[in-house]
Amino acid sequence: MGQAANDHIGTTSVSVDVVETDPIVLRETERARLVFLPTLVERDEPLRGCFVYQRRAKGGEWEDIRGERLSTLKSGEGWALELHTGEVAALMDGLLARTQLYERHGIRWGERVFIDRDSLPQVVRSLIDSSDTELAEALAAVQPEAIIALGRKVDLSQLDALLEAWLANADNADEDYWQQLLAEHAWVFSQLTGSPVVVLQERAYVGGKGVDRRGGGEVDFLLRNELTHNVAFVEIKTPVTSICGRAYRTSGAFSIDKDLSGGVVQVLGYRDRFEKTFNQLRAESDVGEFRSFNPRCVLIAGTATSLGADEARSFELFRNALSDVQIWTFDEVVARLQGIRAALVAPAGDG
Repeated sequence: MGQAANDHIGTTSVSVDVVETDPIVLRETERARLVFLPTLVERDEPLRGCFVYQRRAKGGEWEDIRGERLSTLKSGEGWALELHTGEVAALMDGLLARTQLYERHGIRWGERVFIDRDSLPQVVRSLIDSSDTELAEALAAVQPEAIIALGRKVDLSQLDALLEAWLANADNADEDYWQQLLAEHAWVFSQLTGSPVVVLQERAYVGGKGVDRRGGGEVDFLLRNELTHNVAFVEIKTPVTSICGRAYRTSGAFSIDKDLSGGVVQVLGYRDRFEKTFNQLRAESDVGEFRSFNPRCVLIAGTATSLGADEARSFELFRNALSDVQIWTFDEVVARLQGIRAALVAPAGDG
């Protein structure tokens, strides 16, 4: 589901000017799923489709569960389909991918598989661009699954390099090192956030200078969602940043360390300055379109494994009570990256 599901899209002709594409999977269990079935039509408005629930048949194939049509509803009756945030994002990603497919290729007869050029390794994209080379001609004859597998291997090498550096510096207290490491591997932000984001600016100025030119703020990373253009703020500390302070009386509770609580206030302060000077920043910036709709704030600091049982409880109570800031520990980020790696090395038919 998500971006990976749009790396290769299959199409099947219905007529000379209509093709059905692979379903966009929005919600799935072992036995049932909710999908959107997109159809491309040679019209001014080429994309259409419908939501369908499907059940898994005995042979493993998915079959539609067709219910009553809306036209059968009586006066006063209604029908609603609720989508959650991740499902809406999957739908938007899938529709955008199919719109782009139509704009690039139009309606093609027969059964075809289209591979997203941006999902291919740089070396493969270069060969495709050099279409007059013998190697490019040979590559064109390769099965799509083999090219996707090659992309997986390249992604895996990048991920392994990041994990190796991350684990080797588990006790590195230099914030600049972590800033540079994530800047070199900025692709990982989309994986961590679950949204198609890019780094709009590293060490982004977010406003706030006084008349004496002091007091300005620079957030470590200013991200932008590629679909909605909404920004997000990411502040990086270090793995050795303390999470909890001293025990509070005899209740089993621990105070939150000033470095962590200070980081929370710091990233919220950056967002506050950004929103107060948004119009000026947008007018004076040349980094492309960006918007500010209650932006997400992320703080990466400390390690969860350094906490005792009561400290972990206090930390979880603290961060889960925050509505505007997400706190990720460095070892939690490692666990997420290792999970992504496991998905990359899994057989293509799994999941």
